[in-house]
Amino acid sequence: MNSISFLFLLLAIVATAVNIFLFAHYGVDGFRPSGLALRAILLLVAIVGIVMALRYRSYDAFRNPKQRLANWLRQWSFESDKFDAIHLEWAYQRMQARVMGRYLADKQAGKRCVILREPIMKDVAGKESVNPAFDGLVEGLDKKLEIVKVLEIGVLKKPEPLPEGEEEPVVTGLKDETWTAADLDELLADAGEFDLLISCVPLPADVVDKSGRFTMPSLAGRKLALLGGYSKEYDRALEDGAVVAAVTFKPNCRFDEKDIPEDDQKAFEKRYLLLEGGPRVETPPELPPVPPTVE
Repeated sequence: MNSISFLFLLLAIVATAVNIFLFAHYGVDGFRPSGLALRAILLLVAIVGIVMALRYRSYDAFRNPKQRLANWLRQWSFESDKFDAIHLEWAYQRMQARVMGRYLADKQAGKRCVILREPIMKDVAGKESVNPAFDGLVEGLDKKLEIVKVLEIGVLKKPEPLPEGEEEPVVTGLKDETWTAADLDELLADAGEFDLLISCVPLPADVVDKSGRFTMPSLAGRKLALLGGYSKEYDRALEDGAVVAAVTFKPNCRFDEKDIPEDDQKAFEKRYLLLEGGPRVETPPELPPVPPTVE
């Protein structure tokens, strides 16, 4: 029995005890109307106390204090400004992926693509939760590209088994679990034939070399689009066209928006830049007009 049930039960006991005391002291004779009303009120309080005690005890049998606390925290988070901020960030992620998808649908229509994304959590019923970047990308592609495979990161190569009799060395400090180009190459080996890899997540640092060429056999002769994780290491690959498109943040952009514009292009321009692959075409500066010569 929890504390609330105990308090209601204690109230019922006290009301009943007072009622019995009044009956024993005054008896039936000599009770005035005010006394009868008081006894009726005490009897009603006792009945209400017993009913509420049983109700809260029954409620506690199905919802223990930890569950009630978790429910309260969940309700508080959904009603708080923090959840609004998270929802806004999801909207921006989905929007930027949708813009990238539309660009690829226009420039790479008919190509076969593989999408690399974060693992998507599932509930107890097996239903996948939201993944704003992936959902927005698929929406923007609009079936103009053939998605031959969807891969999830987080699967590292299994270490080779130790020889019999040897023990794994004790690791001091934090264990480095960063993935490498070899891990990605192993994932792509099962993807089949494709023309374009679209990555919604940062790739390993050794995917490209200093000359901007891919270090993995699985990307030889194929193209890459970076929805997330663009850095200066890809500048040469972007200029050569090996990276066909990339999304990056605008310099000095702010994240203090309270809402997101309905128009995708206006919302995109508030935060992001879409980098197009291929040689940069520099626009020559405008020269001042030459004054006519006087003969």
